Amino acid sequence: MRIYIIAPCRKEDIWRKRRATFTLPPMALAILASLTPPEIEIKITDELVEDVDLTASPDLVALSVNTTNSLRAYELARHFRAQGAKIVMGGIHPSVMPEEALEHADSVVVGEAEAVWPELIADFQKGRLKEVYTSSKQPEMDMVPKPAWHLLRQQRYFVRRTFQVSRGCPYGCSFCSSTRFFGRKYRFKPIERVVDEIKNYEKSFIVFVDDNIIGSREYAYELFKALKPLRIRWVAQASIDIARDEPLLRLAAESGCAGLLIGFESIRYGNRKDVKKLKTPQEYEERIRLMRSYGIGVHGSFVFGFDEDTKDVFEDTVRFVLKNRLEVANYCKLTPFPGTDLFDRMKQEGRLTTMDWSKYDRYHVVYQPKNLEIKEFYRLTEEAYTKTYSPLSIIKRTPGVLKNIPYFYAINFSYMIGARLRAKRDRAIY
Repeated sequence: MRIYIIAPCRKEDIWRKRRATFTLPPMALAILASLTPPEIEIKITDELVEDVDLTASPDLVALSVNTTNSLRAYELARHFRAQGAKIVMGGIHPSVMPEEALEHADSVVVGEAEAVWPELIADFQKGRLKEVYTSSKQPEMDMVPKPAWHLLRQQRYFVRRTFQVSRGCPYGCSFCSSTRFFGRKYRFKPIERVVDEIKNYEKSFIVFVDDNIIGSREYAYELFKALKPLRIRWVAQASIDIARDEPLLRLAAESGCAGLLIGFESIRYGNRKDVKKLKTPQEYEERIRLMRSYGIGVHGSFVFGFDEDTKDVFEDTVRFVLKNRLEVANYCKLTPFPGTDLFDRMKQEGRLTTMDWSKYDRYHVVYQPKNLEIKEFYRLTEEAYTKTYSPLSIIKRTPGVLKNIPYFYAINFSYMIGARLRAKRDRAIY
């Protein structure tokens, strides 16, 4: 039996195959491979970094699908179905749109796959594949096997593997599909397992892919203590609340934290109905200063297009980034992904302008903003990127920690190139 596991990629993103500097390997694919019985032949392709083998003749094709890549997934499903393969789809989009996915697949996995994948494989071998496999409960992290990283083309990524210590997020922001998929309760991997996985990795730079590595302060304290003897450098996502607990922040720095991706989302406090973790700009500035005092770089993530946003939010956000010398900033356009409260609200209000899922990517505007013209939205986002990633801005934001400078310049120039490419595409719109 042969299984082909694929992470599809939109054609407009294929340029990244030649510039994969900061691309991370897809953990979900490697976990599925680990859950598959060893006697089964497995092939994995992440289309972001390599081409799908259209000449392959698998018995079963498993597609990892999000909203953005769903149309490409359906295209691949048609191709392999025509060759006689059965198709199974999993991921966030099929989990919230199972009826749509079943128009293109023989089977859909709803929710996290760990608890149902072995059953699905057994049913397929017996010729009785069910249309829908739904996990009765979200798996605890000790159920998650070590990913089969060796089946991916590891040399094509920024790091050869990533690490995850938790799933779930209690905030419940209106635009976040992760909460719908992973739930609002944190689940944690035993710390001894985390340490064992890191010890078995030959590199000393670690990327954690958790939504919030400090979701539990008690767990974070124990994790950071366990990381200290390993002498690694690491980055992760965290809420700005890490800077409310200075002993925890100090311990993070001592354990090797080089930088944190902080989802500020907005500097407009009026958007707190959509961004449940929102703080005032003054609170943000105080906590950024404390983080920088411990040598921890701050990568800020911002979203434009909330109902409280007017056109001055773009300039105000850039001013905030430059004033606080954030090492990196990315500016996303608000996207109402299917399955989110935001999508339901926008649909009810008749504000969705397209159901072309390939445009649901945080870069296109797919709804009518309340206080912005769509063409203006594109132009102002482009200007925000241009100002943030000008050569002078990059120089002014250079971090004071020498070890972080090579990474800083690499990612800033990568953002500069990416922003120019997006701007060229967007100008065709406005």
